Amino acid sequence: MTWTGKLSGKIAHRIKTDDTPYTTGQLAHGIELFLLNALNLFVILLVSALLGLLGEVFPLLCLLFLLRSLTGGAHLKNPWSCLGATLLLLLLGGAIIEYIPKPSASVLSLLTIFTAGVGIIINYAYGPAKHTYMPDNPAAQKRNRKIAIFLIIIGCILSILLVRYSYRHSMTYILAVFYQSFFLMPISFRFVSFLEKNFLRG
Repeated sequence: MTWTGKLSGKIAHRIKTDDTPYTTGQLAHGIELFLLNALNLFVILLVSALLGLLGEVFPLLCLLFLLRSLTGGAHLKNPWSCLGATLLLLLLGGAIIEYIPKPSASVLSLLTIFTAGVGIIINYAYGPAKHTYMPDNPAAQKRNRKIAIFLIIIGCILSILLVRYSYRHSMTYILAVFYQSFFLMPISFRFVSFLEKNFLRG
């Protein structure tokens, strides 16, 4: 058991009362998720700030988190491996936004529309992922799929309207939708399984 699991268990035992509708295990699991997310956020913001990419990474993180909270997707089971992979992807995205030469507004608009179209197709076909923490309810899954697609469409429209004024907004949108859509595809689940079996055991 990790130190976050032990700490969560101790906190759950302290706050559990006879009137609490949840078991100690359920409370501990929820507390551990909160601790891991808080720690992940702190590490991501700290490292991106040290590398001078906070202004690029934070908006990307927010948009990606919003979309993934609706649809889920492939993720590593080990929380530290997951943190490392997330940090790497976000830093890579921040570096792309900051350092890659800016394309013309017309090229960026076409790239935005293409990303939105592919994202909508993938979300319609594969979203939301079955193993997320959302209720295993077809109606809830259909609702979340519709919300995610709606957000992708709205984001696409805003990105095109702002493309001449905000290169970073458009690139942040493109990268967030690309990451989120890729994590929903079957190939990403197979890739994660391959990594865990061959390189991330234990």
